[in-house]
Amino acid sequence: HPNQHLYFNFLADRKTPERLRTRYAMDYWHMMLRQSYEYLLRQTPAGAINLKKKDINECLIMGKTTLPADWCQFTHDPSRDPDFYLADKSRPWSNSWPDDPFPPVLYRIKVYNNTIMTVSTPDLSRVDPAVAEAYRALHRAATTEEPAARAGGYEVYRRGKRLAWVKEACEPGALMLPLRLRLAFYPADAGRLPGLRQKPSHFEFGARGARFDGKCLGSARLPDFALTRARLGQSAPGGGWLWKVEVSFDE
Repeated sequence: HPNQHLYFNFLADRKTPERLRTRYAMDYWHMMLRQSYEYLLRQTPAGAINLKKKDINECLIMGKTTLPADWCQFTHDPSRDPDFYLADKSRPWSNSWPDDPFPPVLYRIKVYNNTIMTVSTPDLSRVDPAVAEAYRALHRAATTEEPAARAGGYEVYRRGKRLAWVKEACEPGALMLPLRLRLAFYPADAGRLPGLRQKPSHFEFGARGARFDGKCLGSARLPDFALTRARLGQSAPGGGWLWKVEVSFDE
């Protein structure tokens, strides 16, 4: 308890960190969200927390069954960035990449050595000063060279095993996008992707970031296998890309 609904055969490897999450479909139907809301409410009163509308809606749904109704009095103000991100790690198509440290993770729920939920923040003033400085150092490192591509106000830099994207003069609310940022990797060998993603030959996820010093900064670690290209962009209402930045890995 409270994750008694999670079960795996005892023959499965429970000791290797994140092995179950990266090898099996683990759809928990958001049952771990309650622990995330409890964590948030320990930090500050609910009414003072600005969340994405989706996260508030999930709380309202749970309020009909497992949560007191007054727990869900969060605010949604699209003119400013969310205070926290709630990231469900149970989706089978989001399990094939190691956890990325960006934005900073404040709270992590783990079962059998596997992360099933994280609470992170785009607000670097909430994290340890040393952690915040590490992100500023990443920004400085990324911007010391010419960007690999630019579009949509973002510049994308390739730095070793990491992509970083920067938007200068980034106003409050820029991270609370009505249409999410997407990051897609195209591997040279599509067989390295999860079965659900082999047909379109790419793997994508919602790209997040942090805002500081008037800039928006995001980062993602590249996978360990060969890539042909990566795309960062914004999704269109009917699917596809509203705009995209493409980085080639053909060399």
